[in-house]
Amino acid sequence: GGIDPHTHLEFEFMNTVTKDEFFSGQAAALAGGTTMPIDFAIPIDGSLTAGFKAYEKKAKKSCMDYGFHMAITKWDETVAREMELMVKEKGINSFKFFMAYKGALMIGDELLLQGLKKCKSLGALAMVHAENGDAVDEGQKKMIELGITGPEGHALSRPPVLEGEATARAIRLADL
Repeated sequence: GGIDPHTHLEFEFMNTVTKDEFFSGQAAALAGGTTMPIDFAIPIDGSLTAGFKAYEKKAKKSCMDYGFHMAITKWDETVAREMELMVKEKGINSFKFFMAYKGALMIGDELLLQGLKKCKSLGALAMVHAENGDAVDEGQKKMIELGITGPEGHALSRPPVLEGEATARAIRLADL
């Protein structure tokens, strides 16, 4: 079977929740030949431990093996220590940094730099959702002003150049 490294089961985001919970999403995956998803555990108020516990609870309905990536949504010494705990005690070896979703999950370059350094010291994989969150936020406001509120507004609010800029910036920061 296959491994799906990017799933969002029971994901609460911006006043919505993804349709599939752990059992229904995994049952559908199994029917299609995927035998292991790796879901994104989101911190609660910045706490990796609280987020991990919440996702562990959701995953009790699982019908297959699974893994977690952990998102990093703020930075302080507690988060740095929790990253070590996630790697050494919880089996999480990948962390996601969002350069998008201003006001929700987005982090700035300073946090990204700190997180990348911490991942390197832990031997963990750093993952980046690379979009220029500030520019996308402006694009979203423009779409709303123009009355474009359907799904097409999503693509129009984030032209490819914003992904390219953020990807290049993340690569350059990772080189530091």
